[in-house]
Order: sequence, then C-alpha cells, then structure tokens
Amino acid sequence: MPIATPAEAARAHPALRALAVAENALMVLLLAGTVLTILAQVFFRYALDRPLSWSNEAATDLLVYVAFVGFAIGIRDNAHVALNLFETRLGVLPRRVLRIGELVILGVVLVCLGIGGVLYMIEQSDVVSPVGIPLWVAFLPLPLGAVLGSVHLIVEIVALLRGAELPGTLDTVPEELTNDTDRPAPATPGGAA
Repeated sequence: MPIATPAEAARAHPALRALAVAENALMVLLLAGTVLTILAQVFFRYALDRPLSWSNEAATDLLVYVAFVGFAIGIRDNAHVALNLFETRLGVLPRRVLRIGELVILGVVLVCLGIGGVLYMIEQSDVVSPVGIPLWVAFLPLPLGAVLGSVHLIVEIVALLRGAELPGTLDTVPEELTNDTDRPAPATPGGAA
C-alpha cells in the first residue's frame, strides 16, 4: 500500500501542520493589509483630497510578500505550474525520478534566490526609502519565501524517496476510464444509431 501523497504526509505531521496554519494566517494578514492600504489610499485621495505619501509603496511591498509566501504555499499544496505532457506516459519509477529531479532544480533556484535576497538585504540594511520604509523590509520576502519553499521541497522529496504516491497521478485507472467493450454505446443525439 503506497504512502499518502507528500501534501497529505505533510499535513499529518504536527509541526508541518502548524507551519501550514501559520503560512495561511500570514497570507490572510498580508492580503487584508494590502486591501486596507489600497482602500485607505483611495479614501484619502478622493474623499478627503489628501493623498497618503506612503500607501503606494506599502501596498507594493505587501504584494511582494503575498507573491513569495504564496509561492511557498503553492509548493506545499502542489499547486504550481507543471507540464505533464509526457509524464503520464512514463512508468512509476521514471516519473518519480523526474519529479525528484524537478524538485532538486527548483530547490537550487530557491537557494540562489534566498542567498541573493539575504546579501541584498545586508547591503541595503541602512538604506531607507523616501517614505521611510527600510529597504531590508522590502527584500525580506525573498529569503522568507525561499526558506518556506525549501522546507516544503525537502518534505516532498523525502516523502517521494520513501515511496509516497506521485501528486496529480493515478497509480490505478478508474473503472469508468477503462476500455470496456461489454457496455452499450451511448445514445447519439436525434435518435440515430
């Protein structure tokens, strides 16, 4: 009997379940902060005719956080873009090797992104934007998203190495998809046979 998919295995572990809840809560806060900032910007600009000087930059920074935390959540939930054109034609072992290879390549990209983000944060640690937001705050989502995404990648790679089901594939074909010739052909429109 195969082990559950990597996402199901991750939800079973209490620490990973807590991480998922924290990521989801952070995403809700970031999205709410973005919406409230934009609403405040519109209200102050058009209702009070006194535009806020900081709202545009704050909303942009919040959207960057949403993008990188969302990227990690996408890895966790296996909701990222995938090209399954020929993967379904491969056997289970080649599909597993291909999936692990894809995850390793994505992991290298995440490590490079995280290291680059940290180095740039260090370089810009004393720089402040014209509206007063420190630049290290604007670049914090790069290493944050890279670390969160790497955790989920490692969990998925370990689960696949332990024999977990491949996400998005069926190891058995459902009965309705088999080529069963004993069943009558469906009726055609207009009563034609």
